[in-house]
Amino acid sequence: MTFESVSFLIFNVPLQVNACRLLLLFRFNTNKMRFTVLLAASWFAFAACQNQESDETVSTAEQEVPQLLCTTSIMADWVSNLAPAHMEVRSLLQKGVDPHVYKPGKADLDALRQADVILYHGVHLEGKIIDVLEKMQGTTVIDAASQVPDSLIVADANFPASKDPHYWFDPLVVRYTLEHISAQLSAQYPAYQEEIETNLENYLREIDATADSVQKILYVLPEDRRIVVTTHDALSYFARAFGLTVKTLQGASTVSSFGLREITELVNFICENGVPTIFLENIVSPQSMESVQRGCEKKGCSVTLGPELLSDSLGNETDQDTYLEMLLFNATTLVKYLQ
Repeated sequence: MTFESVSFLIFNVPLQVNACRLLLLFRFNTNKMRFTVLLAASWFAFAACQNQESDETVSTAEQEVPQLLCTTSIMADWVSNLAPAHMEVRSLLQKGVDPHVYKPGKADLDALRQADVILYHGVHLEGKIIDVLEKMQGTTVIDAASQVPDSLIVADANFPASKDPHYWFDPLVVRYTLEHISAQLSAQYPAYQEEIETNLENYLREIDATADSVQKILYVLPEDRRIVVTTHDALSYFARAFGLTVKTLQGASTVSSFGLREITELVNFICENGVPTIFLENIVSPQSMESVQRGCEKKGCSVTLGPELLSDSLGNETDQDTYLEMLLFNATTLVKYLQ
C-alpha cells in the first residue's frame, strides 16, 4: 500500500468507522519524512476514535440511569435511602397531596410509562393510582406492603372489612416493607445487591434510633394527655407503636364521609375527656376541625386548634422533609400542645 493511499484512507474515511483499526494498515517506512506524516495522521485518527468512544460511553451511561418512581414523598425518601446514589428516585405526588383521592393526569401517566421501576405503598392507599398500576405492562411494579403479615395491619375502626394503609407510622411494619423493597431492587439490579443491602442495614439502624427518640419524647405525657384528635385516622399505627389513643372524624381514608352526628360525637368526647388540643393534618382542609372547635365552644369547653401533623405526606420545612424527621416532628408537636 502506498503512502498516498494510506493518507487518503486516514483523512477521508468517516469517523463513524473505528479509526483506530486503520493503524493496522500502516507499515514501517524507512523514509523519515513519510513516517512522520504517517505517525501524525495515525495519531489524529486514533484521537478521534478515542473521543468518539468516550462520548458513546457517556451517552450510554446516561441512558442507563435507572428511573425509580414512587407514589408518595414518604416512599421516595425510603427508596432514596436504599438505592445506590446514581439511581434517580422521584415522587409522583408532591408534598401535601392526598394520595387517597388523587387521580393521575396525563403528565403522571407519562411519568409512569417512562419509569423503570414503580413503587407504591399498597393496602389501597393510592386509590385511583392503583387502578392504573394494575394495567402497567413492561415495567417492574413493587407493592411495598405485600410481605407485611396481616396480623400487623390495622383494621379501619369505621369499616372493619377495610385496612388502614398508614403503616409507615409503625417502625416494625416499616422493617418488613423496606426489606421487601430491598429484595426487589436487588433482584432487578443484581450488580448493586451488596450496596443495596448495606444501605438497608444502615437505614434500619437509623429508624430504630429514631423510634427510641420518639419514645423518649412522648414519655413525658401523662396517661390522660395521650389522646390525639385529628381529621382522619392516619395515626393508629403511631398510637399502637408509642402508646397513644386516636380519635377522629373520618376513618382511615379521607374518602369516608362524616356529618353532624360524627361532629357531635367528637365534640362530646373532647369535652368529656378534657382534651386540650385538636390537630390539623397537612393533606386535609382545616374546615372540619374548625367546626369541631366551634362545637366545643358552644358546649362550654375550650379547645385549642393545633398545627398540622404530618400524615400521608412529608412536610415542606427542613425539619419535616424526611421520614425520620416526620416521626420526630409529630412527637415533639404532640408533646408541645398536649402536655
